[in-house]
Amino acid sequence: MKKLIITALALSAMAASAEVPLKIYRGDQRSDTVYSSRQYVVGVTTPGATATIAGDSCHVYRTGSFGSAVDLAPGENMIPVSVCIGNSRTTTDVRLVYIERERHQTAPTVTESLGAPLHLRTLPGAYLQYGNGGDRLGGSKMGYIDSGICLTAVGKTENLYKVALGNNAFAYIPRSTVEEGGSGQPIVNSGSASITSDGKMDCLSISLPERVAYWARTEIDPATIKISLYGVTNNTNWLTQRGSLGMVEFVDFRQEQSDVLTVVLRLKEKYSWGFSVGYKDNTLTVGVRHRPASLALSDLTIGVDAGHGGAFPGAWSPSGLSEKEVNLDIAKEVARLLRQAGAQVVMTREGDTGPSMTERKQTWLRGNVDLAVSIHNNSSGNPLASLGTSSYYKHISNRALASCLHESMLSLGLADFGLTGNFNFSLNSPTEYPNALVEVLFMSSLAEEELLADPDYRKQLAAKIFQGIADYLELVARD
Repeated sequence: MKKLIITALALSAMAASAEVPLKIYRGDQRSDTVYSSRQYVVGVTTPGATATIAGDSCHVYRTGSFGSAVDLAPGENMIPVSVCIGNSRTTTDVRLVYIERERHQTAPTVTESLGAPLHLRTLPGAYLQYGNGGDRLGGSKMGYIDSGICLTAVGKTENLYKVALGNNAFAYIPRSTVEEGGSGQPIVNSGSASITSDGKMDCLSISLPERVAYWARTEIDPATIKISLYGVTNNTNWLTQRGSLGMVEFVDFRQEQSDVLTVVLRLKEKYSWGFSVGYKDNTLTVGVRHRPASLALSDLTIGVDAGHGGAFPGAWSPSGLSEKEVNLDIAKEVARLLRQAGAQVVMTREGDTGPSMTERKQTWLRGNVDLAVSIHNNSSGNPLASLGTSSYYKHISNRALASCLHESMLSLGLADFGLTGNFNFSLNSPTEYPNALVEVLFMSSLAEEELLADPDYRKQLAAKIFQGIADYLELVARD
């Protein structure tokens, strides 16, 4: 969706006596050769001018942008574009060469078998993914895992190893996040286990003779955290609870396969406030955050992310708005409203900087945020469509937060581009705190560009994001 579809192609020749500015924009390719008969021609002129494309009148938005769809014949097409103010007129032709060609299906990614199993050890930042596929966000992630875990690779692609997690379980791991070495995937017995509370978090510890791979996920009804330990047989003959717990109702161990031990943590609350999984030496530790003592914004810390920044501008609108600037303006207003309500706010950037995804997540972790929202704007292939707003989450436990944000945005009368789950965006991957992403509007849409260019309307958008956060807190308090 973030593919930039409106980029400057050329400032066409105009008559020396012309007084009306005209820039011609169209699709993202740098050539005038296209392979689809339906194309969009977009121009930018002075607001208040009249414009035609191929003889048809076009609406000129307050940004000066205008556009039209054109259907091409095979070969060379000359599309006349004209803008006029009073007696002054600028006219030019946009040259598009349409070449018909057969569509080819993308060849499937093939996993090559290794001649012999390869022993690996994970590095910091390693994660498992379900299969060998991918897109611009990468392959669909099972989740991040700790460093120092031994695995056995049985296959590879250009960028991934296929690793055996057990007798009947496989996953893929980026080759850049492992090193050769170790003893391969072990088969071990689990040791003693205990769970206690430190006042802010319930802490489960499971003794293991060495680090093994794991898969952590949530279920929404009932509220449950499940962690599968691969290559582990259940030899835990006691699981001790010391003192009362704040969030976990009980813990159970289930030997679901001969070499897969699944740890089940049933929560007391309907809504999770986050959990972490990792190793201290060879002891697997699971920390489950308690519900905040107060759900008033004045007692909470909220993470706010303005997408892109620095050398990463994101999408551009036809008239030249950059997504990174629009995102930051909306995010700053959201932060102002939150602070006005008494909340502490942790922003991932407050200027034109471009922190990495890892740096943004670390900023929120260091800030001990109670929940977090990332703010972006979208882009598509059709500048004439008003596709509207959308919200995103990865973990099912975060669906309610994303839904509250989405419903609040829709109350502005925006088109519904959807509430999307299983979203593989990096800032939606943490399990340590509730999080969601809002794609406010489409930078590529002429009509929505006009809205985003209005500072007062951006304040309205920010107010709806703020209200979505407040609605979520009210929902949690009520349930």
